[in-house]
Amino acid sequence: MRKKKLIKLIPLVLAVTALTACGNAGTEDKSAGSKNTAAQSTASTENAAAASYITPAVENGQLAIDIGTLTEHPLYVNYDSNGTNIQMIAVNASDGSARLSLNTCQTCNPSPKAYFKKRSGKLVCQNCGNVFKMDSVGGTAGGCNPMNIQYTVADGKITVNTADLDSHAKLFSSWSGPVE
Repeated sequence: MRKKKLIKLIPLVLAVTALTACGNAGTEDKSAGSKNTAAQSTASTENAAAASYITPAVENGQLAIDIGTLTEHPLYVNYDSNGTNIQMIAVNASDGSARLSLNTCQTCNPSPKAYFKKRSGKLVCQNCGNVFKMDSVGGTAGGCNPMNIQYTVADGKITVNTADLDSHAKLFSSWSGPVE
């Protein structure tokens, strides 16, 4: 009897562990040990001050971002989908390619904190704390990575169809990330 209960309990424990780990596939290890709170606060303040936000104009059903504005630092791109703000992350990856993804975590969504902020040169999920390289933007699928969206890179611009963005509005209905 006890063995049967244990066998039934194992899948439950594995499922809970997988959900709370937020799909660590493709992530980097979190820093171990205690951290200096003052140093964290200073780094967080510096990164917040360096954050860049834009709301590009929509033309012919497309939102375009000039690739020349991208760096290795995230550019947070806002789009209003009938009153719901959809935010994307645009970045110049280490291989020089322009990348774009939705600023929501594939696993943590629909948590209001399922968004990414830059800290110490990496993206950190504000819900689970998993840490990612900027190269995961628009590249890595699955797990707790920034959610991919279809986009094109041509003529010095990243372009995304507003219809594609609108189809993801439900993911941002409870989202509480920063919008500036």
